[in-house]
Amino acid sequence: MRSSSNFVVLWAVVLGAMVATSTAHAKKGLYLGLGFGGAVVDGDTAIPLQNPALDPDYGNGLSFNGARVDLNELVRTKVGGGFAADIRLGYNILGMVAIEVDIAASGNNLGDGNQIEGQFGVFGLLKLFPAQFFDEVRDRWWDPYVFVGGGVYALLYNPDAHKPIPMQNDGRAWWPAGALKYGFGCDFYLKPFVSLGIDLAFTHGFLDEFVIDRDDSITTTPIGDAQNFVFTPTAKITFHFFTE
Repeated sequence: MRSSSNFVVLWAVVLGAMVATSTAHAKKGLYLGLGFGGAVVDGDTAIPLQNPALDPDYGNGLSFNGARVDLNELVRTKVGGGFAADIRLGYNILGMVAIEVDIAASGNNLGDGNQIEGQFGVFGLLKLFPAQFFDEVRDRWWDPYVFVGGGVYALLYNPDAHKPIPMQNDGRAWWPAGALKYGFGCDFYLKPFVSLGIDLAFTHGFLDEFVIDRDDSITTTPIGDAQNFVFTPTAKITFHFFTE
């Protein structure tokens, strides 16, 4: 209860500072943003493979040394929900449009090397600030935005697909892959050089190659489509440099 009260007081102070601040909004210049939040992942399971026999843990698809193989666990794209973070480096053009590089990742079981799983992507984004087009809100300390782009993408996980028998190879991945990323958010300026924000991002992963053994680069491809979808809400802080 005490921690909740402290959280409310902290945000009251932050919001008070925002209200009291001078006018500040998106302007031309370089910026660096850091975001922290969570990721909710939906994906495919038991994905059929072109060459499943390459996987020493697949067996005949039904059993492995007398234990049933859980294909939902072994071959899946529902990977990497949990803690999320990203770094965004961008350049705003005339306050209206920004070009951005976004390095984003999420995962769970981060303290256990035998259970860790996650996703990672590097994206190029185009961001639009629609409030810049309306003179009626020229004097403001907030700036909504929308963004869209794409990039390279990877999923990594360690399945336990036939308990209680240990896995012969516990590391699986989808790589290389591509992804579409889009979303929206809003920045709230404490000062012209720093803002806090809320960001809601959506990522569609399109996965072409299944890595059976990351150490020996043993790979195969899925039969049909292998995709996933990720919703990532984050809170962020952005530092604005050389703004005009």
